[in-house]
Amino acid sequence: MAGIPVVEKWARGAAALVGFPLSAYQLAASARDASRYKPVGRMVKIGDRHLHVCLTGEVLSGTGTPTIILESGMGGCALDWALVQPELSKYAAVLSYDRAGFGWSQETLPISTCWHYVYDLRELLQTLGLRPPYLLVGHSYGGMMMRLFASYYPNEVQGLVLVDSTHEGRYLDGSTSKARKKEQAGYRKLMRLGYLLSPIGIPRMLRRSIGSKRLPPNVQHIVTALGYRSHAYTAAYAEQLGTEQSARQLKFSQPLPPELPVVVLTAGKQNESWKKGQAFLLQLTRQTTQIIVEDSWHSIQIHKPQAVIDAVRGLLDHKRNGVL
Repeated sequence: MAGIPVVEKWARGAAALVGFPLSAYQLAASARDASRYKPVGRMVKIGDRHLHVCLTGEVLSGTGTPTIILESGMGGCALDWALVQPELSKYAAVLSYDRAGFGWSQETLPISTCWHYVYDLRELLQTLGLRPPYLLVGHSYGGMMMRLFASYYPNEVQGLVLVDSTHEGRYLDGSTSKARKKEQAGYRKLMRLGYLLSPIGIPRMLRRSIGSKRLPPNVQHIVTALGYRSHAYTAAYAEQLGTEQSARQLKFSQPLPPELPVVVLTAGKQNESWKKGQAFLLQLTRQTTQIIVEDSWHSIQIHKPQAVIDAVRGLLDHKRNGVL
């Protein structure tokens, strides 16, 4: 299974020890940020770890109205949905959260694949007492997780919105071009360096933070501060190391139910290679439709949040009207 190599863990520890003045600076800066930016939601105990959760709206148990689950992309956190969640909360209960190691969820997973994340989410839902049905919304890498969740628990999922979701082929050797392999190797190298050097605060000094960009300033400065923490780089590197295994988990999972409604939101400003992967997603079910958000970049929930809101509301309204 994919995981951070032991030799790299030792190297990271040695860097923190040798660079003690800098590691003290990183610890102090992280403690200052923790004191300044308190969790906007609440911490929920899952096994021996804690996940940060934002649960808004009204839980309508027994009505058939699904709980909306928002899953962030690679390295993201609950605040990625700051422009979407408040509006959706007018219509249903909405859950966003920080995956292990990201945002305010400090404890990391030793192995980070889609399956491990789905298991965590499942435990979280049960702990919170949030019963199905669920309407799953996943951005980028988070879309892979939501698809795997729907594959494992098809009877619990009422709909799926893929927000410029990654197709698993981007992480499989036989499906990628030389340019894509080079891009992937470069990104992995960057995450490795961040992992090794984050205990001595080098990413903080260089202002290279884990997490989303271009959020409103009052939200972005919190996301940036949280992304400088050492455990955020640990989680991001582990997530990157697990991408190929995650892709295989999805490739060999059970097909989604043919009648499951799926909306594929595609960012219009992506390149042709990305759009080709989006086209593959249109084959997921017989009830899959695509909406191209022409003037948006990858993070549609940040650049064009209304498009995400409308897509989710569309599935809610169709279900209530008995169309689906």
